[in-house]
Amino acid sequence: MPEALVIGGGLIGLLCARDLRKGGLDVTVVDRDQPGRQASWASAGIITPRVPSSRSPGALLNNLSVELWPTLAAELRDETGMDVEYRENGCLVPALDEEMARRLRDELPYLRAAGVECELVEGATLRAAEPALGPGVLAGQILPGGNVENRRATRAAELALERAGGKVRSGALVTGILERGGRVAGVRTIEGDLGADVVVLAAGSWSGRIAGANPLVPVVPQRGQILALHAPGQVHRVILKEDDPYLVPRVDGRVIVGATREFAGYDRSNTAGGVAWLLNSAIEMAPGFAAAPIVDVWTGFRPYSVDGLPIVGRADVDGLFYATGHGPSGIGPAPGTAALLAALVLGKQPPIPPEPFRPQRFK
Repeated sequence: MPEALVIGGGLIGLLCARDLRKGGLDVTVVDRDQPGRQASWASAGIITPRVPSSRSPGALLNNLSVELWPTLAAELRDETGMDVEYRENGCLVPALDEEMARRLRDELPYLRAAGVECELVEGATLRAAEPALGPGVLAGQILPGGNVENRRATRAAELALERAGGKVRSGALVTGILERGGRVAGVRTIEGDLGADVVVLAAGSWSGRIAGANPLVPVVPQRGQILALHAPGQVHRVILKEDDPYLVPRVDGRVIVGATREFAGYDRSNTAGGVAWLLNSAIEMAPGFAAAPIVDVWTGFRPYSVDGLPIVGRADVDGLFYATGHGPSGIGPAPGTAALLAALVLGKQPPIPPEPFRPQRFK
């Protein structure tokens, strides 16, 4: 079997490796740290609504992923025994002023025409839907969607890959792509060289910093500060405030509150201003959070593509492929990204048009 190396053990890298293994390749994932401990660890795992009529590249990738998530969650349970806590509990976009409420109401006909089931709730109906929301929330647009426990999903993807015969190497920092005669030959790591016929660059925010990757792609780290409250039963849906923060309820009673979007390089600091903004905004929406214990605070680096669109496809070096640049929304589109990447590597019909995601678009 041809050997494939996937650089990066986040959810996207692991799912790409899993799909390639299912396609018959001998696959090894190499990660600079422990798999799933970077952006995938820091995420909130939001699954945004499917918009059936939209033909934009981002919507097509999201729609494909929304269709794949239920099957993927069931398969990961079957393959590993782990429940990744995928839940279609819906999303609510809150309006904190009359202008926003009017805009959400005006969007309804367009969303329905696009095939999205939606409604606007106000007054007693809003309070019945989400009792914890305070008087500052005047209305809410209810949409499909939900969330997955991203840390469990990443661990399950790692286990599924290993049980299918794939390999995972931790602490193997990749410093360069090896090339021979215009074709990829493997990767250079701090532990030595590894040969491969296929290399998939899924190194998250570090994807633009690996020597020999051609073309170099403009992916930079976007810092996201995020925290978790212990607030069981306080919110039932994903609350998606337009300019953040979002609130994501977990099965274990936590509510994830995130996230800042900062360009601060690789500075992992949780800042007073960032945490205060998250807490103040969350309490403004749900005043009961003021009494909720803070159970965790953390930071992650999202792989931000300068045009906001993921980078998935063949590189200029034969046998080298990219799957990166998903910014703050990498968990939701992960299954579709893996399906697209695997189709391109294995020479199958892509599930969506691949051209908009090509890394060469930045030249």
